[in-house]
Amino acid sequence: MIRNILDVLEKTQLVFSVKPYGGAGKVVRKPWKYYFLSPSINAAIRFKLGVYDIRDREMIGILAENLIASYLFRMKETLNIPTGFFYAPEKEGVAFLLQTGTGEIIPVEVGIGKKDEGQIKKAIARYHSEYGVLISGTEEISMKKGIVRIPITNFAFV
Repeated sequence: MIRNILDVLEKTQLVFSVKPYGGAGKVVRKPWKYYFLSPSINAAIRFKLGVYDIRDREMIGILAENLIASYLFRMKETLNIPTGFFYAPEKEGVAFLLQTGTGEIIPVEVGIGKKDEGQIKKAIARYHSEYGVLISGTEEISMKKGIVRIPITNFAFV
């Protein structure tokens, strides 16, 4: 029943799914993550249900992750860049994994405020990536020690 509802929502393009990174077994065993195509739909539903609280950092983090997911999904669907768009299935993994045409994995971590680099560093090592992307409350775009830091406000203008 729920699977049918999610299928209909995907077909109407209100939501989209992100599959776990890994082989076919992992895709079958691990749950898919669903995001609204527009984070404003997510915020509007939360507001209507009375659970929208601008001071709730966890909720703002969920909306920020939804924002980044929707941009990456649209880039994949319209430009075919990246060629693969997944989430990291391991516990405490990064938010997203992007796969290039050559098969390279680029880990992407999303957060609000100042974000710790621990998760992104582990993902860079785990997936043998040249670099990772950290989208957070940083104040300027920079690259240090294999981590590209992008302010979430700048990314929102993409």
